[in-house]
Amino acid sequence: MIVRTFLIAATAGFIFDWIGIFLPWLLGPMVSLLLLRQYTKVEFEWPKLLRQIGLIFLGIQIGSSFTKASIVLMWSDFPLMVLMTLSIVGVALLLSMLFMKMSGETIATSVLGSLPGGLSQMVLLSEEVKSANSTVVTLMQTFRIFVVVTVVPFLTAWIPQGSHINDVSLDELSTFNLVHFVIFAVLGIGFFVGMKKIHFPLPELMAPILSMAIVQFVTDHPVVEVPSIVLILSQIFVGAHLGLQLEKVRDQLSMRLFGAIVLTNLALIAFCAGLAYILTFIHPINTFLDFFISAAPGGIAEMSITALETGADLSTVTSFHLFRIFFILLIAGPVLTYALKRWLKA
Repeated sequence: MIVRTFLIAATAGFIFDWIGIFLPWLLGPMVSLLLLRQYTKVEFEWPKLLRQIGLIFLGIQIGSSFTKASIVLMWSDFPLMVLMTLSIVGVALLLSMLFMKMSGETIATSVLGSLPGGLSQMVLLSEEVKSANSTVVTLMQTFRIFVVVTVVPFLTAWIPQGSHINDVSLDELSTFNLVHFVIFAVLGIGFFVGMKKIHFPLPELMAPILSMAIVQFVTDHPVVEVPSIVLILSQIFVGAHLGLQLEKVRDQLSMRLFGAIVLTNLALIAFCAGLAYILTFIHPINTFLDFFISAAPGGIAEMSITALETGADLSTVTSFHLFRIFFILLIAGPVLTYALKRWLKA
């Protein structure tokens, strides 16, 4: 079944690429397997290991964009990271009230399902609040990723790429430095083990990003480049996982709930586009495309792939999403969970 799943995913990616659909190797597997899972009785299997392998190589490629110069320039973006994150979290909370009225779900379910803080983390937080429906939170978080991954790439395909002021990059790697690579591998393994222990989201992706950024910042020299065929396979691996993630969702999703999820997420995407437009006037070093993908309420892996394909500044997109993840997981999520527990007891 694994081979059959891969052949269907790869074929769909090839077809999407052939007809010119954006992000073909991610969207092709995702859409084809989602539809086949929902409307046929064909059995599929996709090991978690393949998704992890895909995330590792995507993490290496994303990490390679963090040069010493780009990391230094990131400090100038810090106030914008705070502004963007607080704005998106605030609007997400307002939209959770709209979702509550439309769907009839509890305030705890609506709030925890609306926060763009990661599927597994929001589900875990929802399990700590008695009035929260973990199943609905799972559907909300998963469907938001699906809506963002399908809508944002098509929008970015129509956005001019523009140019980056003070755009920086390292010189081409002429010789492979084994010492640098070994240091990167040791750091990556260490980060991965530590992140797994504290249940940090996507350690397979985050560990190589951080280890690559550290090695390249210290050495001012690129470590390794991921071949294009490996990046294609990585996108297929991730796309297949996303497509199969919605297990027979028709059995759990009513039209009322579906409409509330789609409407609130489209509203959040529209707000992110408006916010990105404003930020281009505040900070013209980055393009509208950079800020739009940075603000989009999708997963860091999916938005980084979108940045790779559109030519957006990958280090900017990744750093903005990293900051938002840290803020929601370490501050907003726990604070809101505590407040909901106290308030709902009263």
